[in-house]
Amino acid sequence: MGRKAGLILTLLIMVSLFFNIVSLVNITNISFDKESIESSYNELLAEIKIVKERLDELSRENEELRLNTYYLQDITDANNRLIKEQVRLMELKNDWRFLRENEVLPIYDGNVDTYDREIVFYISFPKTLTLDEKLKVICSKLSQYCFNGLPIEFEGIENIEGKRVATINLREAPLNEEIISLEEIIRPTWATTYFQGSTGGLLTYINLVETFLQRDYRGEWIDGVHFLYEGNEIDFEHVTGLKEIIYR
Repeated sequence: MGRKAGLILTLLIMVSLFFNIVSLVNITNISFDKESIESSYNELLAEIKIVKERLDELSRENEELRLNTYYLQDITDANNRLIKEQVRLMELKNDWRFLRENEVLPIYDGNVDTYDREIVFYISFPKTLTLDEKLKVICSKLSQYCFNGLPIEFEGIENIEGKRVATINLREAPLNEEIISLEEIIRPTWATTYFQGSTGGLLTYINLVETFLQRDYRGEWIDGVHFLYEGNEIDFEHVTGLKEIIYR
């Protein structure tokens, strides 16, 4: 903010000097060359334009810094919530009353060395929830704790050849919806972060597919899952497997 205030002060001083010069000309009736005055005036306007452009640039930088700070704080808050949830579940894991009324499911990710499926944390919800509601809980937890708050939306379950298939829509953060230039995107995003790189793409695939399919769960569950990106088929090189319906 100090740099911005300094530029504004400089601009005001330059404008003040210009009008003082004009006033002095009127008071003393000194005759100046018209071309010289116009030249000085145009130079001043050019300098004012440069200062304004710099002010606009600083304003954009400040806004980007504010947004990045917001995301860092959001990530920190999410991590703190996750730790509290895991501590609570550890305390309740042997409480028969809690287990009688609630279900505990794992959230999976891929091992960065072997790419094997592994459990990274657990979530819980009441057994009375419908299947749709359980899938919405998974969407929310994955978004918060695995994908930096990027929207993961449950679109519904449809019957395909006798199989129950859930459709999940992966969306970008609202802040990036109007942005076209990659340089202006506020990271992370699906397109530039989680769908990029052979390793990153595979880990994203494992995280999403294995968590939604819950292959080890023996209760009522979906038979398959279908992912969309912004409501359309996914067409990214490193997550091509997400284009198809994946079955348990």
